[in-house]
Amino acid sequence: MDDQPGGAHLLSMELLQGLTEAQKRAFLSDCHSRTYSEPRDILLQGQPTDLFYLVERGQVEVVYLDGSGNSIIVHIAGPGEILGEIEALSGKTCAASCRALPNARLLACNVSILQNHVPAQQLVVNLAGLLHDRLVRDNRVRSVDNFLTADQRIDHYVHQFTSEGQPELFISQVYLASLAGCTRQTVNRRLRWLQDCGIVAISRGRIRVLRRDALGAASPD
Repeated sequence: MDDQPGGAHLLSMELLQGLTEAQKRAFLSDCHSRTYSEPRDILLQGQPTDLFYLVERGQVEVVYLDGSGNSIIVHIAGPGEILGEIEALSGKTCAASCRALPNARLLACNVSILQNHVPAQQLVVNLAGLLHDRLVRDNRVRSVDNFLTADQRIDHYVHQFTSEGQPELFISQVYLASLAGCTRQTVNRRLRWLQDCGIVAISRGRIRVLRRDALGAASPD
């Protein structure tokens, strides 16, 4: 590893609950750090994996491909999130593909390392906590898709997939349109209006949030 991982978002992650800080750091030090300057597939839908990944910095797209060949971004994972642990532990194939976006830094781990650091009973509790968090997230997404307007959905996803420490979202307007369930033209119009208001700055393949408190609260006259 090029330097010692262990930011607050990793030390507080659900997977490591019940461990002391020293135990958490020992686990993280056994993971392998990988930094991606270009987009890179790390997990492939339908393929097995013996590794799972912790997001230390940046973002990872989670993409599902249906039987008709249609693909949709179902989530964008950020710092502190974990990817592929259920598949690695169960031996089942990946339920979706995951692609690290530019400047992402991930920690790769295998099941043996995890079991060496997290007692079996605690691991069951922690995995249940992870699954609960994902159920809450999925329910929230369904509510957003059903009850918010297109503009509100666009604001919601830009807000959800950024943070104070990670204000940039590295996705195209086409991808954002697929997330929000609207046209690219609708996304373009909304983002340009937000940019005119000084709430975001947009460039090719990148959205930077300038005023998080205003995102979602503003609407055109």
